[in-house]
Amino acid sequence: MDRRLIKMVNEARWADGQTAKKRLEDITYNPMRSQEEFVIRMVRENSRTEYGLRNNFKNIHTLEDFRSYIPLTSYDDYADYIGRIAYGEKTILTTYLTEYLTSQDGIRTFPQSRWSVQAFYDYSFAMAFYIAGNNSYLTDGVMLNLIDCSMETLESGMTRGTMLGRLLTKREADNNQSCIIPLDLTSASEKTDIRYCQALYALSHKDLSLAICEHYDDMVELLRYIEKHWPLLAGDIEKGNTLVRADAERANAIREVMEEHHIGTQIVEQLWPGLHCVIVSDVDCLSANFTMLRTYCGSQVHFIFAGISSPEGILTTPLNLDDPQTVLIPDGMFYEFKPKESRSYSHLLTLDQLEIGRSYELVVTTLSGLYRYKTRKTFLVVGRYHDTPTVIADQG
Repeated sequence: MDRRLIKMVNEARWADGQTAKKRLEDITYNPMRSQEEFVIRMVRENSRTEYGLRNNFKNIHTLEDFRSYIPLTSYDDYADYIGRIAYGEKTILTTYLTEYLTSQDGIRTFPQSRWSVQAFYDYSFAMAFYIAGNNSYLTDGVMLNLIDCSMETLESGMTRGTMLGRLLTKREADNNQSCIIPLDLTSASEKTDIRYCQALYALSHKDLSLAICEHYDDMVELLRYIEKHWPLLAGDIEKGNTLVRADAERANAIREVMEEHHIGTQIVEQLWPGLHCVIVSDVDCLSANFTMLRTYCGSQVHFIFAGISSPEGILTTPLNLDDPQTVLIPDGMFYEFKPKESRSYSHLLTLDQLEIGRSYELVVTTLSGLYRYKTRKTFLVVGRYHDTPTVIADQG
C-alpha cells in the first residue's frame, strides 16, 4: 500500500473532524438556540411533504408551536410511509434526498437522508479521526476495518445496510487504499468464513496503526478466533493463498508470539506493535467483554468511543480519548426527554432542563423524517460540555 496516500486520506479525515469540532465548540455554548433553529428550519423545509401537509407544518412558527401541535410518534406511525419510501416515493416524510435505509433487529427499517448521513460522518467518523490525530495516533500505517460493509440494493435502487458501512463504501477508493480488509469482503466471500478472512488479513500485516469496529465485541471475537486458530492462519500466511501473499517471515513471527501466549492475556502489542488506537463506532454500555478487550490490548492501546448512534441517526459525539462520556449534538436533531421514572410523556424536557445524575428516555426529531419519535433509549446525564449535557448509555 502507498503510505503517502494513506497519510493523505487520514489527514483529510482529521481536517473534516476539525471542522466538525469547531462547529461543536460554537453550538454547545447556547444549545437551545441551535435546537430551535433546527426545528424551525425542519418544519419550513418540509411543510410541503405529505407528512407536513397532514400535520399543518405551515402553521408552526415557534418551538412551542411544534411541541404543542405535533403528536408523539412510534414506529407504527411510520411503517406505511417507510414502505413507500423504500419503493422510491419522494417527499413523503422529508424533502431531503433519501436513498439509503438502515435496519434495526432485522425487522424495522429507517430511511436516512443525505443530511443524516453527513451528520453521522461529521460527528462520529470524522470526529474520531480528529481525536486520534490530536493524540498522534494517525500515521501512515494501515487500518484494520471490522465494519460490515455489505449493502443490499432494493428494486427501487435504494440501498440498505449499516450507516458506517455506507460511509466506507461511499468513499470506496480512499478506504480501500487505507484498509487492509477489502470493503467488499462480505459480499465476495459468501462461501468463506468471514471471521477467518478478517483474521487472515489482520495477521498478515504487522504495520497496523489503528482499528475500527462497530461494536467492541467485534474486536474481542477476532482476537478469540486468532487464539483458537492461529496454527491454521500462520500456515496459510506462510504458503499464501487467494487472499494473502506468501510471507514465511511473518508466519514465523506469529508462531513465536502465539506459542508463548496464554489465553485471555495481552496479545495486541506483540502482534501489531504500532496499533495504539481502536475506534468503536457505537457503545451502548461497557460490559465484561470490554474488560476482556482491555486485557487483550494492554495499557498502550487507547479507545475512541465515537458517539452513541441508532437507526434513527447519530445521537452524541465523542470528546476525548478513552472516555465513554459523549455530548449531545445541538444541531444534529431535536431532543426531548422523559424522566426515566415517569410513566407519562405529558411533560417532556428539553436539553437545557436536564439534571446531572438522572436518567432520561429520549424522544427525537431527525434529519430523515422522524418527528417527536419515541426511541425507548435511555441516557444517564453525567456532566456538561460548555452548556450542553454529556451522557452515557443508561445501564440500569
